[in-house]
Amino acid sequence: MDIVESVKSFFAKKKSIDKVTTDELRREKVKLDQEERLLIQKVEELDRKKQELFVKGKDEPSQRQQFIIARKIKELDAQAQNLDRTLQLFSKQIRVINGLIQVKENQKVLHKMGVSGLLNKMDLEQLQSYVENATVDGQFYLEKFTGLLKGMEEQEGVLGGVEREADVEEIVKAMQRAKSVEESNPEEAIAEGIKKVETILRKEKPEEV
Repeated sequence: MDIVESVKSFFAKKKSIDKVTTDELRREKVKLDQEERLLIQKVEELDRKKQELFVKGKDEPSQRQQFIIARKIKELDAQAQNLDRTLQLFSKQIRVINGLIQVKENQKVLHKMGVSGLLNKMDLEQLQSYVENATVDGQFYLEKFTGLLKGMEEQEGVLGGVEREADVEEIVKAMQRAKSVEESNPEEAIAEGIKKVETILRKEKPEEV
């Protein structure tokens, strides 16, 4: 998160697109790429630990211990979800930088299209939101970007997520179910059990009345 804030601070200081070079943008992107890889490794490690705990719980004869292990799986999943949200922020910022790089590389084209004046009047923080709106499925579209600059209304995207809480008892049942069917195909039993746990962890909570 500190890296994202550092990049935002960098943009705030530069004020406009003509005050930043393509090389500077690429350096900021490298910083984000490196930090993103580290976060992905942490998520993968948490997922590995969740699987190891599930296997341990499956073989645990004490139901009390199974509940303890199930709660630990829940805790690790919450950590992974927090990292996922941070990764979303990184992904968004990387997309924006990629778009800004393309803007810099296509400034002559933008000048011919008559939007360079609008472009230079905008501060970088405002410009980032236009770049984000001109990016679809990770792909920056220059025509969509110029259309936005010419007057299309910017639509703000709100990043957020609803917290979902796992049902510990259901995780325990998944462990017990995996144990009961593992003789015929142990690997498949574990794989199906993990899949069931993921479904439980992602299940939306019912509305309170």
